[in-house]
Amino acid sequence: MKKPRNKKYQPKGKCTNPLGMFGGMGSTHVDQLRQTQTLNHLAMVDMAQGRGSREQWNRIVGAINMANVMCEMGIGDEFRRVTIAARDAMLAVGKRAVRNEDRFVFTGPELQSVNEALDCHDAQLENSRSIDIDRAADAVVHRVRHRINSTSVMREIRKDAA
Repeated sequence: MKKPRNKKYQPKGKCTNPLGMFGGMGSTHVDQLRQTQTLNHLAMVDMAQGRGSREQWNRIVGAINMANVMCEMGIGDEFRRVTIAARDAMLAVGKRAVRNEDRFVFTGPELQSVNEALDCHDAQLENSRSIDIDRAADAVVHRVRHRINSTSVMREIRKDAA
C-alpha cells in the first residue's frame, strides 16, 4: 500500500521574464526609470527658480553621485569631467544654503554644469542595464554610509573655517 502524501502540492512558479537574469530592461524598470528622471528634472526646475528644498537638493546630489559611480564602472566614462564639475557646484550651493537658511541659489556656471551632468546621467541610465543601475545605486549607498569618497557640506564648512 502506498503512503499518502502529507503536504499539499504546490507547483513551481513560472518565470515571466526568462532573460531577466541577464539584467535587461523590463517594462516595469523602464516605467520606474521615466518616473525617476521626471522627478530629477522637476527638482532641478524648482532649484533653478529658487523654490528648491533640501529634499530636492539631496535628490540632485544623489543623481550626480550615481553618475560619478557609473563613470567609475565604465558606463559613460567620457562624462567624468562634467559630473565632477557638477559635484563641486552642488557642494558650493550646499555651503551657501547652510549660511542662507536653506535657500539654494545657483550661479550661472553652477546651474549650467549641474544641468549638463543631469543630461549625462539620463544618457547613462538610457544606455545601461538594470543590473548595472542597481549596482551603482548600491555603491552610492555604501559610500555614503561608510564615508568613502564622500563630501559632507558641514565638514567642508568646518574645514574652511579652520
